[in-house]
Amino acid sequence: MNNLNTTSEVNNSGIKKVGGDNLFDINRLIRLVLKNWYLFVISFPLCLGAVFIYHRYTVPVYKASATLLLKSSEQKTVTPSGLMEGFGLSPEMRSIENQSFIIRSRNIVKKAIDGLDFGVSYYQKGRFKDSELYRTAPFVVEFDSLHAQLLNVPIQVAYASTGKAQITVSCEAGALHNYSNEAFVGRIGALNYNKVVDDNEWVTTNAFSFKLHRNKHINVPQGASYYFIFKSHQQLTSEYRSGLGVSPYSEGSSILFISSIGANRAKLVRFLDELCEVILEHNLDRKNDMASRSIIFIESQLETVADTLEKVQDRLSSYRKANRFMGPSEFSQKLADKYYETESELKMLRMRIDYYKYLQENLMVSDDIEQFLLPAVDNENNSLVNELASQLIELQKEMELLQNDVSDNNQYLTAQKSRMEVTVDLLNKAIKQVLRNFRIEEEKIQNELTAILADMEKLPDLEKDYLIIDRTYKLNDAIYTFLLQKHSETQITKASNSPDNEIIDNASITALVSPNKNSDYKKGLMLALLIPAVFIGLKEFLNTKVRGKEDLNHLVPGVPIVGMVMHNKNGVENVIDAHPHSIISESFRSLRTKLKFMAGSDKVQVITLTSSNTGEGKTFCAQNLASVFAISGKKTVIVGFDMRKPRLTALYDLHNRLGLSNYFIGQTTIPEIIYPTDNENVSVIPAGPIPPNPSELIVGDKTEELYSYLRNEFDVIVIDSPPIGLVADARLLMDYSDCNLFIVRSNYSSKEHMVHTIDSLINEKVEGLGIILNDISAKEKGYGYYSAEYYGDKG
Repeated sequence: MNNLNTTSEVNNSGIKKVGGDNLFDINRLIRLVLKNWYLFVISFPLCLGAVFIYHRYTVPVYKASATLLLKSSEQKTVTPSGLMEGFGLSPEMRSIENQSFIIRSRNIVKKAIDGLDFGVSYYQKGRFKDSELYRTAPFVVEFDSLHAQLLNVPIQVAYASTGKAQITVSCEAGALHNYSNEAFVGRIGALNYNKVVDDNEWVTTNAFSFKLHRNKHINVPQGASYYFIFKSHQQLTSEYRSGLGVSPYSEGSSILFISSIGANRAKLVRFLDELCEVILEHNLDRKNDMASRSIIFIESQLETVADTLEKVQDRLSSYRKANRFMGPSEFSQKLADKYYETESELKMLRMRIDYYKYLQENLMVSDDIEQFLLPAVDNENNSLVNELASQLIELQKEMELLQNDVSDNNQYLTAQKSRMEVTVDLLNKAIKQVLRNFRIEEEKIQNELTAILADMEKLPDLEKDYLIIDRTYKLNDAIYTFLLQKHSETQITKASNSPDNEIIDNASITALVSPNKNSDYKKGLMLALLIPAVFIGLKEFLNTKVRGKEDLNHLVPGVPIVGMVMHNKNGVENVIDAHPHSIISESFRSLRTKLKFMAGSDKVQVITLTSSNTGEGKTFCAQNLASVFAISGKKTVIVGFDMRKPRLTALYDLHNRLGLSNYFIGQTTIPEIIYPTDNENVSVIPAGPIPPNPSELIVGDKTEELYSYLRNEFDVIVIDSPPIGLVADARLLMDYSDCNLFIVRSNYSSKEHMVHTIDSLINEKVEGLGIILNDISAKEKGYGYYSAEYYGDKG
């Protein structure tokens, strides 16, 4: 046999075994929802009310955003004038990814926090939630930055009508912080402090030192209560950094959106504005750093050259006075000028060689790259060296920002270190090549000087000595003039520097992050639907009892329901005789009518009642079914075949009387075990004494003899059989029956046991099978057959 949800099959009796119908399932689901409508009526106000309360008493979280443009450098390498020639600044070579990482770095956020007055947070106490105030509190706290301050402990402030403030502090323990050096300075134990102070009066203990300045422009509502909290800049940096986000406008775009989330709108806007200013200042400082180092370098050289120049000038003047020397000849002057030009060229070349050697020696040992990556004394276009040096400066700057924020095994930091190593290696190779070229040029210039010097040795001694002093003077004077020019140019360059970045949009509140009213109310509506649905689903899933007609139609759709018996509230077993006009009596009349047509034109004479378990109302239904046939004029007999638990014996007070068990063992005849009742058309055959082997007694020939006798003597034979789900007796009796009624008790019978039992009966092709649904509630919807008002009896 197929399971209960498969396509139905039809047995020989014409009963469908099992079946399924999606439309039926949908209708059943709709009926379940309508049946439990009150759950939705309760759920909707509860869920939506909870959302309302959540929004009413939850501190909102906002999102603020600012827009920043990262300008890319138009020149990636130094101009032909060279680093020394123009004392040019290093180009900004960065990626959007790197800049985003730097903006979120602890150092940058810390600089922004240091520029703000966030060290003291002000709050107004509410009934259910506290509101943070920024520049709207009725007082301002001034604290001693050199004194230890108690961190993260609310300091209560309550203003009296006199204008004085009551300060209250209570805590079990707390950390102490010094704002001047931003250091943790210990902890304090339990503290209970209460004092009334005047405006501008210092409040000092070993845990804090501050005074309050009353803001006369802000009124204090009656009963209002405030408190403030000291927070360290490190703590604030962590808080604001955790809510900081940086994202590009689009992939590859140089426009960045910088956002932050928090509970106070004014503080968010102030923080982002300050952060943008810090980013611009950081960018400008990086550009000015090289110019500042260049100026220091030039000034130190100027000081040395000026001293030398002054000494040479004094020596030249003394030589002229001592020797009354008026000036060299035209030939010697040309020779001296040529020597001066060549020697100047050689000196500048050697200066460049010394710089590159110094750069090469320190490149591998110095931790501070910028200490020796100063503008070179080079008037040639060594673009590769310049570019690599600029890249190395950028990488070093980024490393400094990242090292405090990430662990040593961070993937991005590891990649930065690898790039630095590669750049240093390439820079070494480039410097070696430049030095080889310089040495070739140095040798050539040295040869030229040697030739000129040989010609100068032929001049008179007086003229020759003068030319030597004059040459030294002109050389130092030229260098001094050159350095003065570069000093001026570098200062102009530094003064004209501007940040590469630009603020497009200042910070503003762009969204309410939470609570989100639209989203939360949608979730509340979904929960209002989901909670009852889950409850109904669990109730259905966990329910193992048959509750009504819908369950029967779903579990055993092919077996007809021939009758539905209402719950008996009358306290009597025979409701037909006791309450003939009640709803329950009418349900048995309806059952009698259906039984007449159950087998078509065939006469229904023997009716067997059974069930899957005890306590499901077989005897009750058998007694009242016999009574309803009797009042229609049918001669009826009830046979108590449940010889294990003979309830008919007690109902009709037939204790110690002969019964079926006596008949089956030959102690009596059939007429002797048939007893009349108060109803002249109803007779009863009790079970008799309980035998040890009821099944063996039933399979004998006497059973067939009994049924043959009863068919001849009675119009209707009602068999009260034992539960077929427990013993086999009822199955043996079904072969003698015209109609086999299976009793299912509402909210009592087990679904699994019932389905298994009926499934077995269908497989065994039991004919005339029908179901009586017993003990249903009068309030149960969907039946529509009964009306207490119509019958005038609520029984």
